[in-house]
Amino acid sequence: MAMVAVVVHVLARGAAAESISELPVAGEDDALYSCKTRTGTVAVTLKPETELKDLVAWVSSFTCKNFILDPRIVSTGKKVTVIAPNKMTASEAYRVFLVALSTINLTIVPKGSIVRIVEAPAAKKETVPLFKNGVPDSNDQVVRYVYRPTYAAVETLQQAFTALRSDAGDIQLIGSILLITDYGSHVRDMMSLAHLIDVASGSDGIYTLTVKHADATKLAEEISAMLGLGAKPGAPVTAAAAAVTSAVPSKILVDARTNTLLIAASQAGYNRVAALVERLDIALDIEGGSAIHVYRLGSAIAEELAKTLNEATSPRSDGVKPAKAGVPGVPPIVDALGTAIEGQIKVIADAPTNSLVVLSSGRDFLAIKDVIKQLDLPRRQVYIEAMILEIQIGNSLDVGVSSHTGIPVGGGNSLLLGGVQMPTLKSTQPSTLATATGLVGGVVGGALGGPAGSLLGKSIPSYAVLFQALATQSTTNVLSAPSIIALDNAQATYKVGTNIPFKRSQTVGGTGNLEGSVTSSIDRIDLQLELTIKPHVSIDDTVLLELKHDAKDLAKESAELGPSWTTRSFETRVLVRDQQTVVIGGLMQEREIQIEDKVPILGDIPVLGNLFKTTAKRKTKSNLVIMLTPYIVKDQMDLETIRARKIREHDEFAQSVSSLDAMPYRTSTDYRRKRGLVEEINRAVQMVEEDATARASLAKPPVIPQGVIEYRNDN
Repeated sequence: MAMVAVVVHVLARGAAAESISELPVAGEDDALYSCKTRTGTVAVTLKPETELKDLVAWVSSFTCKNFILDPRIVSTGKKVTVIAPNKMTASEAYRVFLVALSTINLTIVPKGSIVRIVEAPAAKKETVPLFKNGVPDSNDQVVRYVYRPTYAAVETLQQAFTALRSDAGDIQLIGSILLITDYGSHVRDMMSLAHLIDVASGSDGIYTLTVKHADATKLAEEISAMLGLGAKPGAPVTAAAAAVTSAVPSKILVDARTNTLLIAASQAGYNRVAALVERLDIALDIEGGSAIHVYRLGSAIAEELAKTLNEATSPRSDGVKPAKAGVPGVPPIVDALGTAIEGQIKVIADAPTNSLVVLSSGRDFLAIKDVIKQLDLPRRQVYIEAMILEIQIGNSLDVGVSSHTGIPVGGGNSLLLGGVQMPTLKSTQPSTLATATGLVGGVVGGALGGPAGSLLGKSIPSYAVLFQALATQSTTNVLSAPSIIALDNAQATYKVGTNIPFKRSQTVGGTGNLEGSVTSSIDRIDLQLELTIKPHVSIDDTVLLELKHDAKDLAKESAELGPSWTTRSFETRVLVRDQQTVVIGGLMQEREIQIEDKVPILGDIPVLGNLFKTTAKRKTKSNLVIMLTPYIVKDQMDLETIRARKIREHDEFAQSVSSLDAMPYRTSTDYRRKRGLVEEINRAVQMVEEDATARASLAKPPVIPQGVIEYRNDN
């Protein structure tokens, strides 16, 4: 069952007693206690070890305040002894009352016209007077005070005020303000200390410091924590935060738009912050943030290299993704290139400028830049002299008899002629017989007499029988000698030929009023000689040639089926040394043709039929031979050597086919566009210096000097 509070009700009726022993006895119409506001002095006549209720009654007698005592407090039997031989004013006596309460761990809590007396630790949960400006009275009444620091760090003031706090007091840090609940006298002491701490230095100024590489906001937080300007509540305070010196800045703010620090400090404080920023503001991206970098390629192809790098730096198949740099206990992943990659990398090819756009952190770009340099080396070239020979060997045998005779008829005015002629022997004139080839023989009769012998305007023999046997053998070289230059591991193709049409299909039908019209579909095919070469140069100057050859020739044409063609092809690999010739051949093609011209019926007579026919038999065989000689081109000097040799061959050929002095073939060189040895050295040195500068700022471990941060104290 709850206890009922004891109310000491004091009315301003009658004269107040000078001491507790003189208090009047409550009558039927009188209160138990009476009071009279004193404007003069008050004498303290309390007995030693006065009980709490007697102390309250004494105060109420001259203040006319209404007090409430909790029975639980009364039951504790707390007593006080007040010794004051001199009289004092009423306000001084009331302060003595508050001090007496504080000695027994009690305080007052005003509630309108009523004053509660409670345990001092419980007062911070009660509604007590709140002060925002000024200072409370120097008494032992519990009050609340809101303090917002102006210059000093709020954590520094909290630590200083805690040293002055009473056992019943409390100091709360709320954002950048302090909420103090304590006796008024303690609060006044705290404010006196704040006037000594929370002041601006006599030489404070506003400084700006631009941050070039780091994030100004994060850097300000780190520096503030280091100097005690932004430590978390309850965190241990560093020596820099505890020592209030002129080398500690008052405030550090950040202008996010310009990534600049705004520093309110003395010259010494600014120098200290500037020294910290100089050590921390380095071009080191350990957070994995992305940046855009451009790398201009020299010899490699951007699209091909970008594909290779993206495949090499992509996450592994086991699903492990690259870890961010700076994460303790998590080593960075070593990608397919064998390089430690800390974040995600994306490589984009820019074909017009043959450049790589790399999206990565600065450290990752340095790692992949080394790989790019190893891949972007000037590739060696291979100059290939090819000679394609098609050797045709043909044997033919032509055997036949030519004969004719003439008989005058009609009284010698007409002539009856007849006979068999060979295609190669059609005349019996001496001039014609003199030019005939092969074995020629026969009998020629005398000329016909009379008018019939001159009907044709020429002398006609009465009869003639000629025999011819011709055997021929021919060798024909069809030479094609292309010169091809190709990059190492790059394919080169040489093609030469013709494009012929042929009838693919034929449609017979009616179109409109035309019946039986024929519609043909025409297609075309390339009959060409094609040579594809892909060289691979090894470190010992041997060349692996990947060869593919395809040769198509027209064979014969059919009226019904159209043209036909033959195909000869091969695909192989050969390994040869520099300037060594390799011969590839054996693609044989054989063709045999037999032609017979005869007189019908007579030519079919056994044995005697040979006198009435001519037989031609032809046999053709062709062999395709390819000769290849590779020349490794390591630099421009090798190309110059090849050029000089080709010019010399041109001049020798021109002199061999012409009796006149052929104009020598010469090329002009624009030396304004050439880059000499000195320029090559300068460019190489410049690239080395740029890499050294980048590595100095991004090398592992971070290049952060060790030791004490030194600063100048000019004040």
